Amino acid sequence: MNMEPVTKDYWQYLFSPDSIAVIGASNTPGSWGYNAMKGLLGAGGRRIYPVNPNADEILGVKAYRSVVDIPDSVDLAVIVVAEKLVPEVLRECVSKAVKAAVIVSAGFAETGEPGRKLEAELVEIARRGGMRFIGPNSMGHADTRSQLSTFGQADKMTVGPVAVLSQSGNMCLKIVRHLTASGVAFSQYISTGNEADLRMEDYLEYLAEDDDTRIIAAYIEGLRDGRRFLRLAREITPRKPVVVVKVGATKESARAVMSHTGALAGADEVYTAAFRQSGVIRVDDDDELCDVVLALLSCPLPRSNRVGILSIGGGPAALTAEACEKEGLVVSTLEPSTVRKLDKYLPPRWSRRNPVDMAGPSAAEFSAIADLLWALIEDVNIDTVFLLAPIVMDKTFLSSRIGLGPGEIKAYREREERNIKLIREKVDEYGKPVVMMWQTRGMGNDPEISSLFRRERILVHTNARRAARVIRHLVWYRQYLDAAAGK
Repeated sequence: MNMEPVTKDYWQYLFSPDSIAVIGASNTPGSWGYNAMKGLLGAGGRRIYPVNPNADEILGVKAYRSVVDIPDSVDLAVIVVAEKLVPEVLRECVSKAVKAAVIVSAGFAETGEPGRKLEAELVEIARRGGMRFIGPNSMGHADTRSQLSTFGQADKMTVGPVAVLSQSGNMCLKIVRHLTASGVAFSQYISTGNEADLRMEDYLEYLAEDDDTRIIAAYIEGLRDGRRFLRLAREITPRKPVVVVKVGATKESARAVMSHTGALAGADEVYTAAFRQSGVIRVDDDDELCDVVLALLSCPLPRSNRVGILSIGGGPAALTAEACEKEGLVVSTLEPSTVRKLDKYLPPRWSRRNPVDMAGPSAAEFSAIADLLWALIEDVNIDTVFLLAPIVMDKTFLSSRIGLGPGEIKAYREREERNIKLIREKVDEYGKPVVMMWQTRGMGNDPEISSLFRRERILVHTNARRAARVIRHLVWYRQYLDAAAGK
């Protein structure tokens, strides 16, 4: 059974402590105790006390045999000892009046009945001592505003709008690394572990009121208090999107969940229906989760599911149209006024229908592409535009294929930057997403090009199916919000 509601003071101890004891700190590179200690020391700004009865110092800092031997007060304990030692360590923390802990140690409910009994003992010790804890079987937590990380990282963290909650430590780090590589910064990210004390629902309630957090992303294996989660989600999703990967739908994945964090996966169809009713955006995997988070940060929500496709070739247009229709999007009929606009720029042989195959302009002719793009954005029958044209070129292509010199490449890039700013202005003016579809993965991986699109928050994809699915999620969320607002 969960403990009492988490007060503001306890969140302060967890996310912005003045002093931390690393119990199980180690001088062995690569160990949990070494990584946690090194990361906390590297971040600076707070008192760090290593606890290890077999060492005089850890990483040059005086070590203590027990947390009770530390002469100063301790706000947070990071516990990285063998599971059989954790109950006694927790008792010592209670004796020391430590108010919060992160239990990295594994070997509890995820291992079976003996582990469940050991985990229940931890909860009882904490309850009697007025302590709250993350885990056990957690990989750590991070708060960017206070520059706290128990994951072992010491680099300065940028404060951002996305919070990540994960019942898997490895999935937490994978999601964080993926989004970081895409230019996303975070408010908090937490490996919640077995959730013996603090649960997914507690963190959700906290993040609902966190001013830094605008989007909540979660990897969930099972919910301890599903009703509370859904009640909270109904309150949160009208103002903050909640994007969730929920695993355990198949027999073997459900077994894996039980042996990983000791969670009960639950009936998948029940989760799907409940998430939809509470406004939670459910995705299939971590890549899709990251795609949706990036889109929510970059795009206005489409008014409906009608799309326009502007392509430099017929094949990519057909592939994108099929992907859109399979995801429930509608390749919309063009307004007659739009057809007349397009007639001015396209050869007589063009199909006069959506998708629009440009059948003429080269990649260098952005002015021609822009006029076509503006016509589709302005069409009242279209809510999202997919642009399949390489309007930005990497330096290798510009130099080796086109033959431009360094000065010419610089001028070319400046023109590209202005063009992308124009697209952003149109997106904001009409409230319609533009999805840039790369024809090759190589161009999408060019860091300079990626940075250019990232600055103007233009959504970029190389895969039509993934792009169409992201827009489908945005459309669904817009419809949910409209219904919740009575529109």
